[in-house]
Amino acid sequence: MARFTVETRDGDRIEVTGRDGATLLKAMRKAGVEEVVAQCGGGCACATCHVYVTPPEGVVLPQIGPGEARMLATSRHRTLSSRLSCQLKLEPALERMHVVIAPDDGGDF
Repeated sequence: MARFTVETRDGDRIEVTGRDGATLLKAMRKAGVEEVVAQCGGGCACATCHVYVTPPEGVVLPQIGPGEARMLATSRHRTLSSRLSCQLKLEPALERMHVVIAPDDGGDF
């Protein structure tokens, strides 16, 4: 199980616990975080589950795959910490990571 903090667009912080191997998106949804749209249902076909991830110190996130990179390229709000929450799988090393929900791109997808 990985425990982490999600920060909403309003600045509220929600503590979330997710099973190892589950996606960040599923863990957030299960915890009641509804701000992440995930229009495609978590199929890496949009970027409406875009988040900013700060991993724990010394932890490197798995590399972004080509599909995720293509989807993030469509976001006006992409940063070096951008990830699609449907593509990042939880693992023990991600315990205490910090996730911020990215600004809404206004349905440009």
